Amino acid sequence: MTELYDQILASGPLDWLALIASLAYVWLAARDNNWCWLFAAISTSVWAWQSFVVYQLISDGFLQLFYLVMAGVGIWRWRRSKVGLKEQGTLRKDLLDDEVIKKPLTAIVRMTAAEHVYTILFGLIGGGAMYLFVSGVFTSAATLPDALTTAFSIATTFLLVWRRVENWLYWLVIDAVYVWIYLNTGAVLFALMMVINIGMALYGYIHWRQEMRSANTA
Repeated sequence: MTELYDQILASGPLDWLALIASLAYVWLAARDNNWCWLFAAISTSVWAWQSFVVYQLISDGFLQLFYLVMAGVGIWRWRRSKVGLKEQGTLRKDLLDDEVIKKPLTAIVRMTAAEHVYTILFGLIGGGAMYLFVSGVFTSAATLPDALTTAFSIATTFLLVWRRVENWLYWLVIDAVYVWIYLNTGAVLFALMMVINIGMALYGYIHWRQEMRSANTA
């Protein structure tokens, strides 16, 4: 507790910007709000600097750069998805017997068994490959756990962008591992943020399931 208090006092503007923007991103994503991607871009830009320079988490730094790119993809994908749903809703009023009404009522869908297999394989193989690369080139803290969480985070970000409801279950596990990583590297403030993110991931899963069921019922 004393270490957390000392780190809070020592935290600079960039630390707080990364923390607040990241929490805003996760909260808005859990609420299925497109504005989450703007806060994701802000948070990842700052966090990449912190990971590379301050905490020497090389894999995590590359992950933040990936998140920055995916923030742009997310804005485009979610906006396109929701515009399509609005257009589909209009068509339903006029073309009740048209083939288009057989499409899903919501862009939030469940993962298939194959998608779970691909996600896990990508996380394990990609994490192993990243571990070999980083350990051979850079000096990094918590190299193997950092590499694995990075690979799984990449895969899970795609699940979030593609609006798979189970993405939040993967985030629950990933964030729990990150709590351990950050505590062991002295990033107590970021560990606390991951604890908060675990609660938000649980909320996101519940909220997305409710949205999916409500839309399908409607």
